[in-house]
Amino acid sequence: MSVYVVGQIKIKDQAVWQEYKDQVGDTLKPYGGRVLFRAQAADSFVGACAYPEIVAIEFDSIDQAKAWYGGEEYQKIAPLRKQSADVILCVYR
Repeated sequence: MSVYVVGQIKIKDQAVWQEYKDQVGDTLKPYGGRVLFRAQAADSFVGACAYPEIVAIEFDSIDQAKAWYGGEEYQKIAPLRKQSADVILCVYR
């Protein structure tokens, strides 16, 4: 059963965020992760959009998603994420 890692993002430093974003795709490959989409909020029908960017990543299992997040490849670039953006990262089934 597929699971989805969904990130809600508020960028603080665009240059560092771009450096992170340029590297994150390669960290997904060993774990079968696939970016389904990235988007920026264009408008809001209800409420304010505190995190105006979003990404959705699909994995074949929650174990693969956890292995990706905890893996050396991703953890090596995680400080860039922390430095450049406020992120809420959740796993959905």
